[in-house]
Amino acid sequence: MSDLPLLSLVIWLPIIGGLVVLAAGASGNNSVVRWVALLSSVVVFLVSLPLWTGFNLGTHEMQFVEQAAWIPAFNITYYLGVDGISMPLILLTTFTTILVVVAGWEVIQNRVAQY
Repeated sequence: MSDLPLLSLVIWLPIIGGLVVLAAGASGNNSVVRWVALLSSVVVFLVSLPLWTGFNLGTHEMQFVEQAAWIPAFNITYYLGVDGISMPLILLTTFTTILVVVAGWEVIQNRVAQY
């Protein structure tokens, strides 16, 4: 199993990609916006693949657990993990995102960055 925080990457990379898409949209260059959106969605899908290959179906425990103190004064922690039903949904979501970007490639003509 990898030491990389894969779940955090799957969560935060689309957010960062969305911010980059919005910033690229300010230039008015729709081609750049589309390619950045596609690239970020493909990267997120590729990051989710090691989750699938490293997932152990023989256990009921949470896997790929990430835990960090967030606001210790209030005992708030950043805690992530994947169980058996969530794993296929992560792959489905990351793959569907690619399909949505490709499907809207030429269909969306106005305000492409906000799409």
